[in-house]
Amino acid sequence: MSSNTNEKQNVTKNPSENNHFTEEDLCRIKEFHVGDLPKNSGFVRPFRAAFTDERNNNPVKRLWDAIDAHNSVVIIIYNRSTDSLVFVRQFRPAVYVMISKETQNASSIDEIDFTKQDPKSAVTYEFCAGIVDKKHLSNKEHAHAEILEECGYSVDINSIESVTKYRTGVGTAGPAQELFYVEVTNEMKVNMGGGNSSEQERKIKTAKKK
Repeated sequence: MSSNTNEKQNVTKNPSENNHFTEEDLCRIKEFHVGDLPKNSGFVRPFRAAFTDERNNNPVKRLWDAIDAHNSVVIIIYNRSTDSLVFVRQFRPAVYVMISKETQNASSIDEIDFTKQDPKSAVTYEFCAGIVDKKHLSNKEHAHAEILEECGYSVDINSIESVTKYRTGVGTAGPAQELFYVEVTNEMKVNMGGGNSSEQERKIKTAKKK
């Protein structure tokens, strides 16, 4: 998560209008650097698995480095009023690191000069989503909260439909993710959204022609 903090946006007259944040609004990133992951990280916990692979009757001892990560939910939000899908736009530090590494042909992240890479290159467009981190809430309740927090829509939880469940990051993590779908209208917009201000989450709606 980013350590930068933006003030929450206040709704004034019409919260259903598009709020077009510029990349500059999302990328006031300074003094970016990387370091070792602390053992008490609340989001990812690396581990090494050891096992014997007996395929082809030829036992082989193997090691596999992986990450213990949270399950998550993702929501496809369709706005009937504007015939559009709702996306979250935000700066992603991990994407920034990998883009910087690639553009500078660095052999490791320790060789990256982050002053040479524009943070706007790491602004992503994503479906509304969030980790499952509250044991007393169901996946659908997590999705309901994310729709309001990130995108500003107050929806009936019973209108949120589960589409499917699957595993993500199967090479390094493998947590479960549940995909949901919900339809909204401009009348359901109760705030500007924007998510957790410390995460610099912002939203944008993009038209989808039928």
